[in-house]
This record gives sequence, structure tokens and C-alpha cells, in this order.
Amino acid sequence: MTRSTKLILIPSLVLAFVLCGLVTNRVVIASANGDAAPDSNAGASESYDSAPGESTEYRWNVDDQRSPLLGLPDANLKPGLDRSITYPMASFNFPIFQALSYDEENGRYLLPSISRESKGVHFIALEPTASKNTYASTDGTNLKLIDNDSLKTVRAGDGTRYIFVRYPDGEFRCASIKDVNGANLSMLYAANGLMLHGVVDATGRTLTFNYAKAGIESVTQTWMANSEGRTKTWAVGDSPIVETKLVKYSHVVGLNSLKVLPNNAMVREYTAEMGASDKMLAQLFGGPSAVAGANGFEPAGLAGQYPLYRGDIAGDDGLVHRGHLSYAMHLYGSADGRGDSSLYVPAGFTSHSAQPSPTDGVVTFYYPRLGNLSDVTLAVFHVADFQINIEGERVRIGNIGGPGGGTPAYKHSHIEFYRGNAGLPALSARPGLRIDPATVFGPQSSESARPATGTN
Repeated sequence: MTRSTKLILIPSLVLAFVLCGLVTNRVVIASANGDAAPDSNAGASESYDSAPGESTEYRWNVDDQRSPLLGLPDANLKPGLDRSITYPMASFNFPIFQALSYDEENGRYLLPSISRESKGVHFIALEPTASKNTYASTDGTNLKLIDNDSLKTVRAGDGTRYIFVRYPDGEFRCASIKDVNGANLSMLYAANGLMLHGVVDATGRTLTFNYAKAGIESVTQTWMANSEGRTKTWAVGDSPIVETKLVKYSHVVGLNSLKVLPNNAMVREYTAEMGASDKMLAQLFGGPSAVAGANGFEPAGLAGQYPLYRGDIAGDDGLVHRGHLSYAMHLYGSADGRGDSSLYVPAGFTSHSAQPSPTDGVVTFYYPRLGNLSDVTLAVFHVADFQINIEGERVRIGNIGGPGGGTPAYKHSHIEFYRGNAGLPALSARPGLRIDPATVFGPQSSESARPATGTN
């Protein structure tokens, strides 16, 4: 299968018990005649009646920047929060924790939603159209999906765009939502991509979900009010509520904008040394205007669409989990991520792959000596216009060629370093072979010689 994890269509009565929590914590099936399989020509749906006092609707605040991003009651929140937070989509609400699925049997995408009228779970079917890589709903919701391999864009009739990105388990989860008025929400996921950690908007307001063994135990929001940073935590269940407090933000070096970090980030500040390291790597691998992110942080200019911090995080299991940029770097052609750039590697490699791989455009280079280290493989992902041209101490290999996360307007290449003459290792083997790019060319230390460990 090429698009996503195969969706298994199960009888809708079973589906009701699996997904009923998307509406409320306790529901009753409105009709006993709901056990027929969904029609192959329409989205699957079920209707439920909420138990008295159980239904909750949370309001997004995208206009008043002096208030929290999500309107929450003063009282404690009900358990099952991850099944009840939705964002408006046509005549339905989209549950932001749920994934876009591909129905391989019928060749269509299925998007989970909640009916505003019946409060029932409804799968909006997006069927192929005459246009290549384009799908559209047929139930009057007026949704269109553009299939760009690992990036899916769902556009509603009012112009709101929902961007879905493939995560390590093969599921497509929502990475960002942008409405026609410019309001933008970016979803922040844990290192393995399986857990929605929080939401941030373009102004820096954050919504963070704090997990425990039983699920989300509290929700923390940060925002600016009267020129002061504020934070408040809402408890889920019977825990006491934490009152509003002032909060200090970590700042981006050289910028006045706020840099928002997840609560469990292992690195709390982007330092001057990190900035110097990223600048050096950009000059080594890119053109004059290139910028790099190799110290766990994306470039600040990408804040509207990207998670800013993608380094190590502390997991609920007590272990350190590697982020997407813990042992890797991104190279962009400009500070806003939209520019083009030539792509270079250092001279000195003794072998390289003949052509970019069909998937992800990867080219690998083996170096007996590279920077501080010996016996290193360099892998450059998303290489466009591949060529080998020696230019002094650098070798031009083409141009950056990968779409960037939340929007295809961003262009980047992803670069990793592996111990030994590894070629392109299997995906499962890469975490144990990766080397921190900041240490390959930075000040030499014992850490420079240590390959990556932990989960990625």
C-alpha cells in the first residue's frame, strides 16, 4: 500500500463503541438498526444521544489574542478530552486528535467528523475526481483533497485548509489548520508522532496537553495579556485547578518574537552557540541565503507552520525520546523557508550513490574522514537536479528539493550522519547509527564520537 495504513471497514455497530467517545464520555445508541455496513458510495455515520449534562463544546478563540487559544470552562474538564475537542469544518466538526484514513478497497479517503446537528460520528468520503491526485466529497460538505504523497491538503468550501502529514506509523495526522482570514493553528506532536502534544497559533499562544498513564490529566494554555506572558492549567477529572500565573518564554537569539517550547522539552533555550552552529552548517551545505536547523530547533521564520522545537523530549515513561531534529538537520533556501538554494556537501568522500533514490530523493556519501570524525556516511534527503560539480572544498550536488511540512511552499533538504560505511540504513537501524550534526563540525568532545541512542 502506498498512501497510508489500510482502513479496515468494520460493522458500524462496533464502530459506534470504538468512536462514541468522540462526542461525549457516555453515549447511548439512538437506534438499534445501525449494524449495517456503510454504503460504499457514502461516508459512514452513526447518531447518538448524549446523556444529560455530558455534552461539552469547546470554542476556539482565533481573534482576541489577549485570551487563551481555546475557551475552556472554569470548572474541571471531563475525562476523554482528546475525544471531544473539534474544529469547525463545513457543517461538521473535525476531531483534531483523529487521523485521515485511506480506504484501499474503494480507493477513497475517509475523514472523521462530528455532526453539529445529531452529534453523531460521520466519516466524510473523499472520492477520486477527473483531476489527477484530487479527491472530493459527494455528501454536500464541499470538501476537496489534494494528494501530494506524504502531504494531504483538505480544503473546505469556505477556504479553510487542513494539512495532514504522514507520521512514523503511516497515519496521516493534522499538522496545521489555516482559515481564509489568516488564522493559523499548528499541531505539535511527540517525537514519535503518535501523540498530539499541543497546538500553537501564529501569535505564539499555546495549548498543551499534559499526559499521564490514564490519558490527558490537564491542559495548559499560555498567552499574552497586558504585555505579560500568562499561563493557566485546567485539570481533567477531580484534580485541583492551577490558577493563572506569569510565565517566562524562551527567546530566539537575535529576535524579539517569542519562541514557544513544549513543557517536556529537554532543551529550554536556543542559545548563541546553537545559532553560530546553525549558521556554520548553512554556509557549509547551502547557498548564500540558506538557513539550517541542526540543534533541535527549526528556523524562527517558520514559526507559523512548523513546531519550533523538534529536539529531545522527556517521555511519560521516564525515557528521553529523540525528536525529528535531535540527530538530523534541515536546510532551507531562506529564513522564511520558501527560497531556493544550491545544495553542497564537503569534499573528501570516496564513494556516493549513483542517483537519488526514487523515494525521498536520497543521495549518500562515504567519508573516511569528515569534520571531527572518521568513517562517516552522509545522507542528504530531497535532492533535486542531482549533479556532481567540485567547487573547491565543497561539491555541488544539486538543489534543495523537498516540500516542507505544513505547506508545499516551504522547500528543504533533510541531512543525517551515520557511523560507518552504512549506505542508506534501514529505517529501524537509523536511530542507533545517527550522529549529531552539530558535533561533527563543532568543537570536538567525547560526545562527538558517540552515535545516537534512544527512541526516534
